[in-house]
Amino acid sequence: MEKKTHIVAANAVALAITKPDTVSKLVLTIGVATIGSILSDVDVKDSVPDKLFDRLMISLITIICFSLGLKYIFNIDIHSMIEKFNLYFSYFVSISIFITLAFLGSKTPHRSFTHSLFGCFIFTAILSYGFGLDVLIPFVVAYLSHIILDLFNMKGVSILYPSKQKICFKLCESSGKVNNFIFYLCLFANIGILTLLAINS
Repeated sequence: MEKKTHIVAANAVALAITKPDTVSKLVLTIGVATIGSILSDVDVKDSVPDKLFDRLMISLITIICFSLGLKYIFNIDIHSMIEKFNLYFSYFVSISIFITLAFLGSKTPHRSFTHSLFGCFIFTAILSYGFGLDVLIPFVVAYLSHIILDLFNMKGVSILYPSKQKICFKLCESSGKVNNFIFYLCLFANIGILTLLAINS
């Protein structure tokens, strides 16, 4: 399916399941679901996720080199300073590992590791270490929605990776009438769910 379809589908399911009751929870749910919905396609060369995680990886390496330089040249240990704030340290570690894994996933064949239950489990475990359930549920739902939607396409998905066997239902193309139908259906579902959430808040 197209990127826009993955995003609206993931958000519809995440919002329906989590039912965020504050603006901050709503923003968090939409943000995390959006990331989870497109992360699988990091393995598509020159896609938005691929380019994003390439840049994030370069930024992460730059930060690490900068902190090592400060430590060995000026004896300033940023690692120890961050570690004193345990909460922020777990965020940093979780994000760093997440970026590294996504970068490595971008170098794997399309619809293999990043489109698998194993990939979903690994990414979810990393996020749960730093961020807990508020992030965990919308991310898992969004990630799985991407995999499920791709199962309907003509090209197979290595959902049981590291097994190389690909599974697909061969019901539609990645783009076209079915994709557009799902997109508009989920778009209206999002509008309806957001309306109900606003009425009930």
